[in-house]
Amino acid sequence: MGPSAPPVALPRDATLIELRADTLIFETRKCLLPGTPVALTLVMEGKPLPIVGVAEACLVVARDCGAYLFHSRLSLAAVPEADRTLINLFIARGRGAPDLAPPPPPR
Repeated sequence: MGPSAPPVALPRDATLIELRADTLIFETRKCLLPGTPVALTLVMEGKPLPIVGVAEACLVVARDCGAYLFHSRLSLAAVPEADRTLINLFIARGRGAPDLAPPPPPR
């Protein structure tokens, strides 16, 4: 996908594995090719933060019920600085567990 490709929605079965200041990793049964923009909502302390990250890697981690499980790593480099600051503050506070949700509906 090119840099101007529209973002795909977060897969419905996505489960957050790790959140770092520059990267977000989630598990899903859907393979997302590197370079794919992914729209999602990061929920921190109950507050939604819509973001678009770019898939850097998609790794097969297991096989479950005849399907593969993938860990998709998203770069948060393209996320606006203000949103990255909120993510960094959340990580630094260490309160609660972040969660993922589908992106908000288009307006």
